[in-house]
Amino acid sequence: MVILEVSRGFPTDRYPTNGIFEWDQARALKQLGHDVIFVAIDLRSLRRKRKWGLSIRQVDGITVYDINIPLGRVPKKILNDIGWIAFKKIYKIIKSNHGSIDIVHYHFGRVMGYVGLKAKQRFGLKYIVTEHESTIYKNQISDKDRRSLKEFYHEAEVRIAVSESFKIRLEEIYDEKFDYVPNVIDSCVMCDCKKVPHDGYTFITVGNLIEGKGMDVTIKAFATLRKNNKNVKLIIIGDGPEKDHLTKLVKVCEVEDAVFFKGRLTREQIKNEFSSSDCFILLSRSETFGVVYIEAMAAGLPVIATKCGGPECFVNDTNGTLIDVDDIDQAVVVMTEMMLKKYDGNKIRQFCLDNFSPEIVAKKITRLIEG
Repeated sequence: MVILEVSRGFPTDRYPTNGIFEWDQARALKQLGHDVIFVAIDLRSLRRKRKWGLSIRQVDGITVYDINIPLGRVPKKILNDIGWIAFKKIYKIIKSNHGSIDIVHYHFGRVMGYVGLKAKQRFGLKYIVTEHESTIYKNQISDKDRRSLKEFYHEAEVRIAVSESFKIRLEEIYDEKFDYVPNVIDSCVMCDCKKVPHDGYTFITVGNLIEGKGMDVTIKAFATLRKNNKNVKLIIIGDGPEKDHLTKLVKVCEVEDAVFFKGRLTREQIKNEFSSSDCFILLSRSETFGVVYIEAMAAGLPVIATKCGGPECFVNDTNGTLIDVDDIDQAVVVMTEMMLKKYDGNKIRQFCLDNFSPEIVAKKITRLIEG
């Protein structure tokens, strides 16, 4: 089957999470034997430094068409129109180089919905859609966006949500059938994580430093925990607009000697940090899935997560603990208990392989496409 994956961008060393969900699925489908073509239409602002224009290259056996047009915060109509012009330009080249397409796979309906509908009307391109966006889960979008999404979803051959709770929510709002297919984990990277002996107990968290990831709650809970447990530390991986606020919070909480900001890291670098850590913690306020929890578990780490939409699908007594959102006291209790518990890292890792490996996810998507 010839599958065209359409993304908001492509992962780079500078921005390793850009378009990562789409790219992971593209590679998984390729490994299953499909002919996969990847299109990245990056319309982010000038502040996101990258080479402008169109590039075409082979990556992991997949032809990648990567077009970068710096727009940023311009009216939605301009974003839609430029995105459509970019897609038309690339599709003309794809038709010449590859021939016909069996199905197009779009991710993030608010970003790619307009392009998907226009491409179906203009070129007859059938499509499926995978939805990830937390603002849609929380229904925090405009009426206009909601109407556009409803049309985009309705015209799709298959509609996918990345968690069971998200699937139910989307079906309630849009009155369309959705299927649950989780995001892919990069098992090749994380599953060979070897534990490194180290002193004390290390909590680690990974995520964009934004309000929704609850890093402030994690820091406050850790500061309380450390009053009675001096031999603990917290590693924070990620970057974002909350960095200055969180740095100041660490100082206010007087734990500068035990909290370490590592910035953005590649998956290989994150794996190295996981190897000398004991527990992954991310107290998000909302997650439609939460790939980073799965990656931590693939590295054999137990996790502490919140009941925020995504983690409920996969966190259980054998691999971690769920707590309420924004509950600092509960976080302190669970972190304390976690330091005393013994988990089987191999069983945690196997759970990930059985449920979220590239082959498992690619087979689920294939079955849905084939009907």
